[in-house]
Amino acid sequence: MKNKKRLRVVGILAIAWVSPLLCLAQTAHGTSGFEVASIKPSDPGSGAMQIGVAPGGVFTAKNVTVKALIGQAFEVRDFQISGGPGWLDSERYDIVAKGNGMSASEDELRAMTSEQRLAFKQQLVLKLQSLLADRFQLKVHRETRELTSYDLVIAKNGQKLQPPKDEGINPGLTVRRGDTGQTEVTGRRTSVDSLTRILSNQVGRTVTDKTGLKGDYDFKMSFTPDVGLQGNGDSTTDGPSIFTALQEQLGLRLDSRRGPVEMLVIDSATKASEN
Repeated sequence: MKNKKRLRVVGILAIAWVSPLLCLAQTAHGTSGFEVASIKPSDPGSGAMQIGVAPGGVFTAKNVTVKALIGQAFEVRDFQISGGPGWLDSERYDIVAKGNGMSASEDELRAMTSEQRLAFKQQLVLKLQSLLADRFQLKVHRETRELTSYDLVIAKNGQKLQPPKDEGINPGLTVRRGDTGQTEVTGRRTSVDSLTRILSNQVGRTVTDKTGLKGDYDFKMSFTPDVGLQGNGDSTTDGPSIFTALQEQLGLRLDSRRGPVEMLVIDSATKASEN
């Protein structure tokens, strides 16, 4: 069966990597960047993509495309990124970046509240954006277009998310393709806002959290990916769609609407020199 590899989700506050966090906001570069950054082409056999922050504030990316980094840096999904050279979505890099004020122990990362994680990731935002601008000469602008999007709301019979079972574990949100071909989404101490970002990737549209649910939750959902939405090959398994799974397994629902969606247009980018 195709694509059985576990895919560690890159996530804005959805944490599934080495240790929590990642997100970005548009900002000036310069002194906000990392002190040291190593960038080199990935080994073709290096496996699944990983992005994360290790204890001590070391940012690592393995087997990652520049387009994936751009998505993280500007809080946009693939379908919101337009333009740019083809290599942004094909060539993969390993990146290790250190320093300039980013530091947190493993215990500190584990103990963070949702608000503290948000503040921590905003620091990282400045640095990753600076890295893209300085090392890949990335230049972008934003546009607004009318597209179909979704609101995430609580279903008729109520939500089924569970309070965290263990406050001592690291927050995490993972997406993997199981042996049956179904996609499995598992959250530990994860916010609904983080879930919306995963849903957005799966349905290929902007998803806005309208549930009103605050705090962190544990949850697990399995569904059959819609190849019409994702364009990633033929489905070989039966099972609920993401829309059905959301209602039956998590007690949530996606309501469609049409409205303005922010797009990120890539004006120019160059390949980083290896170091």
